[in-house]
Amino acid sequence: MDIQHLKLLAARVRALLQQADHPVGHNQALDIAAAIPGLRNWPEVQAFPHRLDTVQLDGPALGRLAFRLKRQFALELSREELLAALDPKADPNLPEIWPTGPAPGVYLTTSQASIDALLARFEEASDGAVIYAEQAGSHWEGSIDLGENGLWSNGLRRVPSGTLIVVGPIDLEQSSWEDSGGRLEMACYKADLDQHRVAVLVNTPVPERVCEDVHLLVRSIPETEALEDALRGVISEQGELIERKPFHQGKQHRAFSAKPKHAARPAAIPAPARELMQSMLLKHRAGLVLVGAGDISEHSAIELVEACLALTNHCGPAARVMPRTRSTPSKYWDVPEAVKELPFLPSIQSAYDQGFRRIVVYGNYTDAEVYLQFPDVLFIASGWGCYVAETFTTAARLRMKPEIEVIDRVLAILSVVPLSEEIADLTLTDLYLKSERPRPTSTRYEEAMAFIEGGRVLRWEEQFEQLCQRYGEEQILQAVRRNEEVPRMLGRLLDQLKRSKQDIAVDYKERRRSEAEIETKNVVLQLAARLRGSPDNAIGTMDGPPQ
Repeated sequence: MDIQHLKLLAARVRALLQQADHPVGHNQALDIAAAIPGLRNWPEVQAFPHRLDTVQLDGPALGRLAFRLKRQFALELSREELLAALDPKADPNLPEIWPTGPAPGVYLTTSQASIDALLARFEEASDGAVIYAEQAGSHWEGSIDLGENGLWSNGLRRVPSGTLIVVGPIDLEQSSWEDSGGRLEMACYKADLDQHRVAVLVNTPVPERVCEDVHLLVRSIPETEALEDALRGVISEQGELIERKPFHQGKQHRAFSAKPKHAARPAAIPAPARELMQSMLLKHRAGLVLVGAGDISEHSAIELVEACLALTNHCGPAARVMPRTRSTPSKYWDVPEAVKELPFLPSIQSAYDQGFRRIVVYGNYTDAEVYLQFPDVLFIASGWGCYVAETFTTAARLRMKPEIEVIDRVLAILSVVPLSEEIADLTLTDLYLKSERPRPTSTRYEEAMAFIEGGRVLRWEEQFEQLCQRYGEEQILQAVRRNEEVPRMLGRLLDQLKRSKQDIAVDYKERRRSEAEIETKNVVLQLAARLRGSPDNAIGTMDGPPQ
């Protein structure tokens, strides 16, 4: 650009203001046009003519002119409107950065190497244009880190179209499924409305389905149908932005294997509970099965999950959902072979979209509200718990919905606590099964827990009393000393016996005690005294002798 070209643009600015009922003189129009090269007025243009050598009618120049018109005349014009008025022959749809490059849109990859190759390619093609990036691209020398605000950073409002924005990594997994959807929604907005090129690094357990899962996620966001067109393609290993038509392959159900290599075995569920659960589950193809174990481990109750798979084969093919992204993903495969063989998918939504109607989830990473969105699915959720009320609170994570609404979907809750490895039948089992009992009308937590307690068909307290009769005190003591959870359970049982009630609504928030306060030997001896026929008032407390 030179001075004569800038004078021509000043004349067009004057005509534009005349049409908007803001007449200005020739010299005032020149002062306004000085905003295009970033100068204050026309005398500065004459003083520094060399500043025009590198000026183009691009996004930054149009942005400066639009700002001056708004400040001086309260006239709001978009860059496209200004470009059409100042240079009618210009194509407003061409990106200002790398106009001959790939079309603006959202491009996906699961490889950091592909992102690095793209950064190098874009820098060369755009003559060093600035790149805006989240963590996936912030290490690049020519990039500006978007910081914690990411795509919501105010600085992105004024960058020229065609700018490369690097987003991610975005994790496709159950615990952050909705958050990832919000970030992808904003990425589509930036690509569609501002005509930017947005490269997204995605972490997913199924890389071959990254386009289908991202499309599913964006499509599921309310009132964003138009944004689907912003999903453009993928990034190659060489850093090329490749358009993919169609972007997704549609709803394609998997070709399910008729016979798994490793059949699930029901042996982990004690025989009495197994018979009762099998009778219940054969009547249903959808609902919620919660299992918990007394040990807190990487995969609590995973053997019970395998057993539930064996009891629900009539419900069709099963899949397992990834709860979260972790630094040691290999630990997800430290599970029984029958569970390891299941397809490992990023979310319940993805599994459902592929046709699965039997889904294994990690309950403490899955909001219970999600279960209610899929009434035709059988969920098997694992958690931690020594008794059914505790398993419910850990395997059905509640945020908004009252407990009783989720309980309506529950078919069975099972808690198993083995007391001894040497004695196979030295096990405490707590089992709740769905029944026709009227549910409470209140949504209070205590009443929901009492409803679960009242629906038990197997009670661990009764089993413990029978074990004390069958085995000697010393044998029981040796068993429970190796299980850290049993003292807490026995303290709860002792409290119930002292109050002479077996079915009682317990406020768990107020009644929980520290394990260190419970002396295992005293609890067992007092229970044994109870079983030998001692009167109720012979039962002492944990901190004093009998009254």
